[in-house]
Amino acid sequence: MRKIRTALGDDSAKPRFLETVVGKGYRFVGPLRVIDSHYPRSDLERQAQPTVSSEKVGGWGERSSLAVLPLSLVGSGTDDRGLCLGFADALVTRLGNLQGVDVLPTSAVLGVSLEATASEIAARQGVRFVVRGAIQMSKGLWRLSLELFDSRLHRSCFTRKFDLDLSRLSDLEDEVAKQIAATLNRPLGRVVSQRRPRYSRDPLAYEEFMRGYRLSASGDPALLEDSARHLVHALARDPAFSLAHAVLSFVCATRHFEFDPATTTTWLEKADFHCQGALELDPDLPEGYVARAYLLWGPSKNFQHLEAIAELKRAIALQNNLPHAYNRLGTILAHIGLLDHARTMYERARPFDPKKAVSHSIVQVYVWNQEYELAREEIKAWRAESPANKYPVYFAPQVAMMTGDWKEAKVLLELAECMMRACAIPKSFGHSHHTYYQIAGILSLLGRRQAAFEWLERSVSAGFACWPFFLKDPCLQKLRNLPEFEVLVSCLQARYPDRLGVL
Repeated sequence: MRKIRTALGDDSAKPRFLETVVGKGYRFVGPLRVIDSHYPRSDLERQAQPTVSSEKVGGWGERSSLAVLPLSLVGSGTDDRGLCLGFADALVTRLGNLQGVDVLPTSAVLGVSLEATASEIAARQGVRFVVRGAIQMSKGLWRLSLELFDSRLHRSCFTRKFDLDLSRLSDLEDEVAKQIAATLNRPLGRVVSQRRPRYSRDPLAYEEFMRGYRLSASGDPALLEDSARHLVHALARDPAFSLAHAVLSFVCATRHFEFDPATTTTWLEKADFHCQGALELDPDLPEGYVARAYLLWGPSKNFQHLEAIAELKRAIALQNNLPHAYNRLGTILAHIGLLDHARTMYERARPFDPKKAVSHSIVQVYVWNQEYELAREEIKAWRAESPANKYPVYFAPQVAMMTGDWKEAKVLLELAECMMRACAIPKSFGHSHHTYYQIAGILSLLGRRQAAFEWLERSVSAGFACWPFFLKDPCLQKLRNLPEFEVLVSCLQARYPDRLGVL
């Protein structure tokens, strides 16, 4: 006991850890911290106990998370026909509803170096568990080896080896997912019985799809076009490949919305066609509902808030590790004034980001809720990360104007060259509700109240209905005593009730 006290730096006269109890022995009196058992209890067990929000216990790191890496190709072979990425994506899909564990989406691991150690990968991806493996062609047969690594315990939880029968690949993916869930002592959760296989059985269609899928999350217009080309080739081989239809719809919708919508109507038409095809082939495909939401919430459909929210909620109910769905929900909820719920949705997407960072789009919540310091910090980070992105360029002058820093606002507007660029391409004003709102604010400041209110109504009709901001924006101060302004705000509150923000 004396040696233990010496090791702990404890003093028997003033014990901090070990207290002598006369006639009994010793009592531990040091501070206690409850930690997880070998693996944290499942959500089913948590339901019987009071829960504490992640923000109060040190952030998202308190919740277990898992990354499934693309397989490595061992040996002299160079063409895996999409197996390396496809097998990982299939596991991500099957484990996506694993209770109590945040499973990173495939898009979050596409840039991971497979040469790094499991511990290094876990640290870089911000996860506790890493699933990694390799495939090798041996004597005409594919062999698969897998490892589940626990970075907290610094050891493998299990290693497995399998023979790969490509005609029964789906069965093997199901079995591996069950073994991972069992090892983690977690129920898989509700698994939707899909009416069609998730992936094409045509090897060339599968290969082309995986090439397109890898590029689909790039955000670069040239790479999005390359992605679309591969996906079109996949569908030429297998027109009934529902997931390829859904991903192609998402790529086309993103290409249309983000890059000059007025001159790229063909992208919109393709997005509509392939979204419809995906859901006709597989009505339980979550990616299909995400694609439909991206179509509904855009200028071509006049930003159908309620319909897009319903589609995104359906997608999340089918598979809950869809960061695009949460972030889009956050943006839509912010536009209809449910700012607290919007913030929550952006936070819900955070665990699926390798850096555990919230989407930069949360800047909308900060600006419209008058949290200007947070907005400045987010805009600065966004511009440093993506200098060519138009959204931080748009929001930066607004924060300066809202805080009365007109000198800074003038500099930011000149740097952005907003007016010059806008006037050079007037037909690109497809996403116009913010423009209408700015006109309403200018006219209000000039004292032209009736014209200002008409432009405000036009902004609402075109998709911007953030009524809490209407009540706070100093530019609209002269409108707030108008009876029609009060009616407008009351109507928006009734049209977009608080329950819309609840999953």
